[in-house]
Amino acid sequence: MMELLQQMLSLESLAHPAAIASLLLLVVLFLYWCGTRGFADLKKLNVPGPKPVPFLGNFLEARKYNGLHLMYLDYVKKYGKVFAICLGGRPSLVVADPELLKQIMIKDFSNFRNRFQIRKLPHPLNKNIFNAKDTWKRIRNTLTPTFSAGKMKLMVPLIEKSCDTLMEKLDKIADSDESVDMLDWFSKLTLEVILSTAFGVDANIQMGENTDMLEKAKALFRIPRIVRQIARLPFGSSLFRLVSSLRGNQPGYFVGLVKEIIKTRRQQGLTGRKDLLHLMMVANDETTVEGVSRLADDEIVAQSVIFLLAGYETSSNTLAFTLYYLAVNPDVQDKLRTEIKEALESNTDTPLYEVAQNIEYLDCVIKESQRLCPPATGPSRECSEDYDLNGIHIPAGTEIVIPIYALHHDADAWEDSEKFDPERFRGPAKDIRHAFQFLPFGAGPRNCIGMRFALMEIKITLARILMKYKFVQSPETQVPLVTHLGLTLSARDGVSVRVESMA
Repeated sequence: MMELLQQMLSLESLAHPAAIASLLLLVVLFLYWCGTRGFADLKKLNVPGPKPVPFLGNFLEARKYNGLHLMYLDYVKKYGKVFAICLGGRPSLVVADPELLKQIMIKDFSNFRNRFQIRKLPHPLNKNIFNAKDTWKRIRNTLTPTFSAGKMKLMVPLIEKSCDTLMEKLDKIADSDESVDMLDWFSKLTLEVILSTAFGVDANIQMGENTDMLEKAKALFRIPRIVRQIARLPFGSSLFRLVSSLRGNQPGYFVGLVKEIIKTRRQQGLTGRKDLLHLMMVANDETTVEGVSRLADDEIVAQSVIFLLAGYETSSNTLAFTLYYLAVNPDVQDKLRTEIKEALESNTDTPLYEVAQNIEYLDCVIKESQRLCPPATGPSRECSEDYDLNGIHIPAGTEIVIPIYALHHDADAWEDSEKFDPERFRGPAKDIRHAFQFLPFGAGPRNCIGMRFALMEIKITLARILMKYKFVQSPETQVPLVTHLGLTLSARDGVSVRVESMA
């Protein structure tokens, strides 16, 4: 065999047209094998889906959609609630069946406990709770006490202080012809709140200080999700790093920022407020029964960065989307304001945050906004061992996509699915709907750890501003709202509305 190969590669043989053609054929076949070998798992899955092309899979087809969330929604209609897609050389299984998702995220969680990672994050960010694999449970158990009812109650004055600043800003532009981008204002509010409540930093971002921090955070989230998928392609990781670098979206800025905050807190001593950072730094000095530190320094940095960024972006988007739907549905806004007013008047001796938690219609409005515009549109899990799911054989290492946006817009589960209707979340409609049809914060042991904090912040903010102001459409209001899918779903051009004072 070696002699034959040597003969084919000899100069005399290469001069022969037949030899050249054979060599080219071998090269083409080898390249085709390299570009399609990952597709073998498609046969094992044995589910419908678009046909992939070598190396790229369905990547070019995905570019036709304004975001992967819309592609998944369209494919659910074309191929059913379980289908396969290849964004690169390997297939992913997309599951939009709520009962099967319950099996994946709850019943057989141990086999889907890890999130699928397209590329490895740089150190130390690879140790954050969202991406952590073997260490996620230890980290989560350490952080969970931060979000107890008692600890969150201590954060309320800090949230209300930032709300006071927002109210002052709204008062200055109320009853004018000026439109304001509430997404921008909410971004400043939520970044200020997370810095204050989690890290003890009074950043005064709403008053124009530390604007560089806000702009860098926005830039990090604005990279289109389809661009991030480039990392799946051959040499894609290097290309994505280059694109990120050119756009100035390296997360190193936030790593340096967090390290500086930690340094300052250590110099001051751990005797101050019992916030998230305090809890993590105390855990740094404690050991588990195995004799290892509960949280190492690099793990503290990783958790701090992920909470800083995720805590700011998801809450500001939810607030902005909710306010948009209230502005274009004034009847809903009036009804919500009435229920807030009645709740406050009948609980005059109860703190606002406690009243806000129990206003049913406020909860319905927020949920309906999150249904139409979920913070996370398509998180994924990794199958750790070969697994059979309702007759589908899933090889170990397969990505399982949870298409939350498609679940939330499924016409089979939601009547008139594109209509904003908060009543979906109370009464008979709520009782008969499958619990896994609505997953704004995920589900199971790895659901969003900051869910209760985010909802508390959102409800306090909405209750405060709606009691004094009415938000109305202006000529600058974009209807329908155009969304952008980066790390999260956001309003591409912001949310512009006018503000009116309530009599």
